[in-house]
Amino acid sequence: MTATSNGPTTSVPVLLLKNPSVGHEDPYTIHLSSNPPSPGSTYLPLYVPVLEHTSYIEPILTILDHSLKGGDAKLPSSSFPFGGFIFTSQRAVEAFASAIARISSSVVNANTLGPESLILERLERLAIPLYAVGPATALSLDGIVQQHLPDCWIRGGEEAGSGEVLADLILRDYNASHDKRPNEEIREANGENTRRKKPLLFLTGAKHRDIIPVKLTSASPEHKIDVEELIVYASTESQSFASDISTALQTTIAAPMQWIVIFSPMAGETLMRALGWLEDASTKIHGPGHGCWIDRRTFIASIGPTTRDYMNKTFGLEVDVCAEKPSPEGVRRGIEEFLRGKGFGAPMVA
Repeated sequence: MTATSNGPTTSVPVLLLKNPSVGHEDPYTIHLSSNPPSPGSTYLPLYVPVLEHTSYIEPILTILDHSLKGGDAKLPSSSFPFGGFIFTSQRAVEAFASAIARISSSVVNANTLGPESLILERLERLAIPLYAVGPATALSLDGIVQQHLPDCWIRGGEEAGSGEVLADLILRDYNASHDKRPNEEIREANGENTRRKKPLLFLTGAKHRDIIPVKLTSASPEHKIDVEELIVYASTESQSFASDISTALQTTIAAPMQWIVIFSPMAGETLMRALGWLEDASTKIHGPGHGCWIDRRTFIASIGPTTRDYMNKTFGLEVDVCAEKPSPEGVRRGIEEFLRGKGFGAPMVA
C-alpha cells in the first residue's frame, strides 16, 4: 500500500530495543518501511540499543588455528573437531566474522603464503552445518557463508525462532545426517579412530540460557549430542540507554501511538528501570500492570513468549503483543492484529 494523496503521511514510531544489524540493512527497517499499516500511514522504525557488546575473537582464532593447520587439506571437515556451529545471536556471528576478517587481513598483508592462508583455504573447504536461531541470525550468517564458507549450510533461521525449537531441529537434523557423513571418525587418545558424533561448537555470550546445551546433552544415548560452549562476546547495559529511550519517547510523543519492541528479558527489565516503572526496592510495576504509563498511546510488544512470560511473572507486566514468530513480519502482524481487535482498522489519528 502507498500513502494517499489526501493528506500528510502519519508516522507510527516503533522503538526497537536492539542494535541495528551490522553489514547489511536491518530486516526490521526493510520490512516495516515497506509494509505500511494503512493508506496514509507508515511505520517509523527507530533503534534504541539496550546493550553494549565486546567481542572476544581470540578463542575463535585459537580453535581455527589448532584445527585447520593440520589434517587433510582436501577434506578439512574430517580433521575439524566439531561437526557444526551453533549461533543464537547476531553478536556471536559478528565475533565469528571478525575472527575470519582478522585471518583474511593477515593473508592480504603477508608477502608470502603463511599459516593464515592455509587456515583460510581450509576454512573455505569446510562442509558442516551452521545452526541459527531466528531469521536475523541466519541472515547475518549468510554473508559469511557466501564469502568464506561456500560448502557450509545454514539450518534453522525462520523455522527456529527460539533456542528450544532450534534444539529440537538439531536433534532431528544432526542425528539424521550422522550416518550419511563419511568423516565422523574421531582420533582417540590411544591413537585409534572411533566412529561417533562430533560435538557441536556453541558460540555464545558470557550470559546466556542453557536451553540448547541441556536439551542436546540430555537426549537419549543414541540421540545425545555433545556441545562445547565458547564465549565470544560479553554484553553490558548501555550507559546512555535511559537517556536514549527517554529522548526517543519524547521526540515521538506527538505521534498517534508509539510501540516499544522488547527483544529479551534483560532488555525488558532495563527498560522498566530506566523509565522508573518499577516501585522502589521492588520488582513489581506501578499501577495495575497493564497501563502504568501516562496514557495508552504507548504500547509494548515482545519478540516471543519467553520474554512475554518473564515480564509477566517477574514484574506483573502484560505486554500488549507477543509475536507469533520472532521476526519483523511476526511483530508487524501482532501489532496490526492487536489494533484490529481494539477496533482500529488503521492507526489512530492524532
